[in-house]
Amino acid sequence: MSEDLEKREVSHVGAWIWAVLGIIYAISPVDLLPDVIPVAGWVDDILITVTGGLNLIQSYLKESNEHLAKIVKGIKWVLIVLGILIIAIIALVVVGIANLFA
Repeated sequence: MSEDLEKREVSHVGAWIWAVLGIIYAISPVDLLPDVIPVAGWVDDILITVTGGLNLIQSYLKESNEHLAKIVKGIKWVLIVLGILIIAIIALVVVGIANLFA
């Protein structure tokens, strides 16, 4: 029983670390996509922060409601895919506009 409790605590610690790192990333001026790039710079901040938060929620739900934890996991992955698609579309638009003026 003690071993199971330790595994859950480690799982929560890891989830908390990712959630805090997501918040730090959103606040930090150092980004994969700088915030000066309209929309795309904000999407990556939001995407990483929300993913960290959903990961934290999922880690706590695993103990009490496995079905709800799977739903949160699905939502998390849908958001990740949508975020990547939005960033890719913005990149394609920017490249297309740059080619028009080049």
